[in-house]
Amino acid sequence: MQRAWGVEGKWLLAGLMAAVLAACGGGGDDSSGGGTEPPPNGGGTALTAGVPGVTGDWLANGCSSAGGQSFKNLIRATRINDTSITYANGVVSYANGTCSGTGSLTGPTNMGTVAFSRSASNSSVAANWGVFTTITSTTSAVIWAKKSETVLCLLGDETPSILPTLTDVASSLVVQPDAGCYTRQP
Repeated sequence: MQRAWGVEGKWLLAGLMAAVLAACGGGGDDSSGGGTEPPPNGGGTALTAGVPGVTGDWLANGCSSAGGQSFKNLIRATRINDTSITYANGVVSYANGTCSGTGSLTGPTNMGTVAFSRSASNSSVAANWGVFTTITSTTSAVIWAKKSETVLCLLGDETPSILPTLTDVASSLVVQPDAGCYTRQP
């Protein structure tokens, strides 16, 4: 069994991003193909899961500052096929210490690919379980999870998954600080 990011890895991932800035199936226990879990309390529209739910540009909610400048991480997810994306990472720089106003994008640089094995969603969370393969062929289990159609959080995982159900992912997102997540860009 390969240890990927683990539960504590989400904090490592957030720390790693800060350091860089400073310098699919079913819900419940179902592990089959893609699908949705019934919305909680019987209402609402399920969030978009799978590749269509994560493609696009996502800007970090957290801001890092150094001197008179500040920085935010940008993730770009580009569709390869129905189950895979290219994952690129860039930095948006601001000429102030608060990440306000218009920033200047450097990159993004190709980090590798993410192949999703299954996805699930309801009206309050969408989860995409997969494997991130870096450009140097290192792999780690990941979950790309959404708190809404506009908020994406990257969670570390293991094989087999330590967050195997949509309910488990939702519980993990409750403790994930919003500053460690990303907002979809127009």
